[in-house]
Amino acid sequence: MTLCPSGSSVNPSAPPFSWVTWLEAQSWLGVLMQKFSWLAYLIQPVLVDVPAFCAVEPPQPVYPGDATVAAASHDPVAFETILTYLRQSATWFAWSHLCQCNASGTPGCIASFYSHASNLGLHYDWAGSALAFRIVMATGGLTLWGLDIDVITPGSYQIIWFDVPTTIDNFTTVTLAAGWNRVYFSAPLSLSVTSTYEFAIRRSISGNTMDTYYQVAAPATPAGMASFQPRILPWNLSTDNPVVLVNYGIDPVICASSPVGYSPPPPPLPVTTIPDVPTDSCTTIGDLCRLLQPTILDLSLVTSRLDLLQRRLLPFAWIVGTSYPGLTGSGSIAVRDILGLLVSFTTIPSGWGQTADTPGRRIPALGMIQADDGTVYDDARQLHYPSQIVMLEAPWATAVRYNLRAGTVATITLILPEP
Repeated sequence: MTLCPSGSSVNPSAPPFSWVTWLEAQSWLGVLMQKFSWLAYLIQPVLVDVPAFCAVEPPQPVYPGDATVAAASHDPVAFETILTYLRQSATWFAWSHLCQCNASGTPGCIASFYSHASNLGLHYDWAGSALAFRIVMATGGLTLWGLDIDVITPGSYQIIWFDVPTTIDNFTTVTLAAGWNRVYFSAPLSLSVTSTYEFAIRRSISGNTMDTYYQVAAPATPAGMASFQPRILPWNLSTDNPVVLVNYGIDPVICASSPVGYSPPPPPLPVTTIPDVPTDSCTTIGDLCRLLQPTILDLSLVTSRLDLLQRRLLPFAWIVGTSYPGLTGSGSIAVRDILGLLVSFTTIPSGWGQTADTPGRRIPALGMIQADDGTVYDDARQLHYPSQIVMLEAPWATAVRYNLRAGTVATITLILPEP
């Protein structure tokens, strides 16, 4: 299902660049973060160009299930499935905050209760109350996107909207000017046929002046709406009180698609029975030391492994050891923990065959090099170039045997790991 039928674009409050990270999903996951926190390090941060990022709606991730999470520790396919889910979730979460769905060019709104060209004819101060309308829909496929509100008293108001009966959890606080104000909801309410809905306004603080416009005559019922009924409620919404002859300046904005840009929803929370990742107490210095000691040991092990890689696998870690000049014929050089050799021929008899390449490859070979430990031997390496590096990959060797062709003279220099 497309979340933004009219496309998406940058939220006006978004920065030009932003990081997409799994750690930011903590506010989305809530208490579920305790179950998935160990996965946070699998997803590397990605820096995005927000306008380009918002121009494309991301794929909607589907939680692959607890069994796939459990299998990811040993099954590479399951592991890649989980990584894909995490990347898509982090991307969608960032997209839902940085971007907004575009307003529809043809929102298909139903008629309003009132003309907003002027204020309604009467007004009254309903301080300490909440003013509401309850509506029943006759047409499906519509959404309550916001309200038009006509007040005399400017200031801070609260707007409440919900389906009946339900827990009231959609609140927003807005600042209204005198006259008509249009307010769009952060969470639009989808409307179903024959279902009942209610929307109300009240001052943010009970008892504050709330001089609001109204009219006695009931407005015409808009097409798509089965019925409506005004209500006056206590400020705390504790009791329901239908009224007649008082039709407040509260007008629902009901359309088939959005008349304004709106925030897309965050990704759905995964349904899981995975237990929380075990944690330990961390309230004292002793607790902290107990938690840090294994981490320090792990870091020491990682450091030693990195040192090993740097000394043996990275070219900038090689160093030149002892040189043995003037070598001829056959012989052996005692070695310990070497990476390889640099063999440079200082004398090659004239007329020795070579290819037309640059550098020329000498044919036949000028000699050979072989590692050994006194009992076993490495495969021999042929020497075809006047200067040639030979990486032995034989840290076990205690000697290097050389066999140079008659008439040749060479210098052998050891290549050692960084100490």
